[in-house]
Amino acid sequence: MEQYTQTLTLLKANLKRDWIKITAWLIVLVGVFVAVAAKFDGIYGTTKQIGAISSTLRSKAMVALIGSVPDGHLTTAIIFTSEMAVFWGLFIIIFNYSLAVGSSRGQEESGLTEMVLGGHPVGRLAPLMAAALELLIANGLFALITGAGTMIANLPGSDINGTWLSAVAIAAVGWAFGMIALVFSQLVADSHNVSMYNYAFLGIVYLIRMMTDVSNPDYTWISPLGWLEKTEIYTNNNWWPVVVLAALGVVAFFGAVALNANRDIDAGIIHVNPGSRRSRFLRGPATLLVWNQKSLTIFWVVGMAVLGASYGSVFDSIGKIFNTSPTIQKVLGQTAVRHIEQSQVLSFIGLLGIIFSLLAVIAGVMIVNRLVTEERRRYLQMVMTKPQGRTYILAVYVVFGLILAAGLLFVALISAMGAGNVVMKHPIAFKYFWQTFVANLPAIAVFMALMVGLVGVYPRLRSLVWAYLGISFLISYFGNLMDLSKSVLKISPYYWTKKVPIESINTTPLIWMMVIAAVLIVIGFVGYKNRDLES
Repeated sequence: MEQYTQTLTLLKANLKRDWIKITAWLIVLVGVFVAVAAKFDGIYGTTKQIGAISSTLRSKAMVALIGSVPDGHLTTAIIFTSEMAVFWGLFIIIFNYSLAVGSSRGQEESGLTEMVLGGHPVGRLAPLMAAALELLIANGLFALITGAGTMIANLPGSDINGTWLSAVAIAAVGWAFGMIALVFSQLVADSHNVSMYNYAFLGIVYLIRMMTDVSNPDYTWISPLGWLEKTEIYTNNNWWPVVVLAALGVVAFFGAVALNANRDIDAGIIHVNPGSRRSRFLRGPATLLVWNQKSLTIFWVVGMAVLGASYGSVFDSIGKIFNTSPTIQKVLGQTAVRHIEQSQVLSFIGLLGIIFSLLAVIAGVMIVNRLVTEERRRYLQMVMTKPQGRTYILAVYVVFGLILAAGLLFVALISAMGAGNVVMKHPIAFKYFWQTFVANLPAIAVFMALMVGLVGVYPRLRSLVWAYLGISFLISYFGNLMDLSKSVLKISPYYWTKKVPIESINTTPLIWMMVIAAVLIVIGFVGYKNRDLES
C-alpha cells in the first residue's frame, strides 16, 4: 500500500484545482437534462403525440443518431431516455476525458508530478489513484443530482428503478471511459496525443454502435457506448450493463497501473521517434506546424469521411414510411411521395451539417489552442529566435485551423452524399450539400474567431469557446424541446442555418456573422502582438 501513500492529500489538491470545472460541467449537464425532462410531458404527454414521434424514432436515420428504441408501446419516459441517453453519454465522456487528462498527463507535463514524487513522501501510484477517485466523485455527483432531479420531473411511464438506472448508467459510461483515458495517458507522452487517442477510441465505438444499431442491434454489445441502450430503461430496467461498465473501468484502471509501473515520469510507453536532424519541415512556423499536425489531420479527415459515409448509408430509409404505404402512394401519387421523401432527406442533411460543423470547429479550434500550449511550454521561444513576427506566427495557426475545419466539413458532406446516392433510388443533387457547406462556414468562422480573440487578449478564458460551442449545440438540438424563446435560440449561430438546404440561404445573418468573425480576429491579432508571452 506504500505505492498509494498520500492519495487523499493529492485528491484534495485535485478537487481544489478542478472544482470550478466540475461545478460548471455538472450545472450544464444536470441542468439541461432535468429541464428537458420537466418539459417532456408537455411535448410527448398524449397518445397522439407519442404515436406521431414513434415512427420517426424507429427510422434508421434516428436510430443511427440516438440509438435503438424499444419495441412495443412507448411512453413519455421511454421516449425521453431514447432521445437523451446516447447524447448525454457522449457529453459525460467528454467531461471525463477533460478531467482524466488534466489530472494525469497534464500534471506530468507541467512538472508537478515529478516535483511531488521527488520531494515528498508520496507513493508512485498515488497521483493515478487520486485521478481515478476524482472521476468517481464527479460521476457520483452527476448520478445523484440527475437521479433526484428526474424523480422530481416525474415523467409519465417512469419508475424509481428506471430513473436511477438512467442516471447511474450514464455516469458509469463516463467513469469507464475516464479510466480508459488514464490508460492512454500512460501510453503517450503528451496530453495532445492522449486526447487524440481518446477521441479516436470514442469515434470508433460510436461508429460501431451506429452501424450495429442500424444493421443488427444484437451486435451493439461490441461497443461500450452501446451498453447504455442495453439497460432497457423503463422497460426491463437491466442493471447488468452498469455492472459490465464498472468492471471495464476497474480493468482499465489496473491496466493503467501496470503501464505506469513500466515507464518513467513524463514519458510514455510508446516512444517518440526523434526524427532526422535536418528536414525541409523545420524551415519555418508554417512547415513545422503542418509536420507536427500531419497525424492529427489524417485522423480527422479519415474519421469525418467514415462518419459522413456511415450517415449517408441510411438515407434510403428516411422516406421509407411513404414508400411502403400503398394508401399514401395512391392518395398522393408517386411524384408527391418522392418530394416528401426528398424533403425528409434534406432535413436530415441539414441536421448532419450542424453535427459535422461542430466537429470541424473542434478540430480547427484545437489548432489555434495549440499555439498557447506551445507558448506555455516555451516551444515558441525557439521559433522566435529567428526573424519571425508574432502576426505571422498567429496567422499560420489561424489559417491552418480554418482550412482544416472547412475541409473536414466538406469531406464529411461529400462522403455522406457519395454513400447516400449509392443506396438511394433518386440521388440528392450536389447543390444541396454545397448549400449546407456554405451555410455552416460562417458559424465555423465565428467560433474560430472567438478563440483567436481570446488567445490574443486573455488566453486564460479560452474555455469560454468550448462553453459557447456546447451551449450552441444544446440550444440547436434541445431548444424547441425546452420551449426556449427566439431571443435565446438566436444565441447559437446554427439558428440561422438550420433550415438549409430545405430553404434557400438567408445571406443577411451570414454576412453579419462574417463581420463579427473578422472583428474578433483583428482584436486577436492586435492583442497577441502586444501582450507578453506566457510561460
